[in-house]
Amino acid sequence: MGFPIRRMFVVSVSLFYIYMGVCTVSPILNSSLHSELKSSFHGHAKVFPGRFGVNIDPELYRFVFGVVEIVAGALIIIGESVWAVYSVWSLLLMQTFLCLSLYSQGESTKCIPNLVALNLVGVLASGPLGHHYKID
Repeated sequence: MGFPIRRMFVVSVSLFYIYMGVCTVSPILNSSLHSELKSSFHGHAKVFPGRFGVNIDPELYRFVFGVVEIVAGALIIIGESVWAVYSVWSLLLMQTFLCLSLYSQGESTKCIPNLVALNLVGVLASGPLGHHYKID
């Protein structure tokens, strides 16, 4: 994939994560999505770390998750540094967790957007030659 096309792909996936992070944290952009995410994080908090006996506030969990999405999306757009690579891998792990959490809650149809996002982040993680994320 050529540099401009790859860069547009990187920016669009990053903007998606920034948008989802903002919607997770506050109802500024999309209040219906915010309320749906708010209710789903109550279930996510029960699955992990709830299964290990650690109880965490779902609101704090949702806030931290959203902030990580915003920061990771911004770091991917900003640069070709090692932090962008760390951001891609953190998003990859977060999406994997969300898919497993939704599946264990019995909401396997809600996994489809997360699986698409997981695959897009996987493409970012593989890089242009399969080595790493950095744009050459």
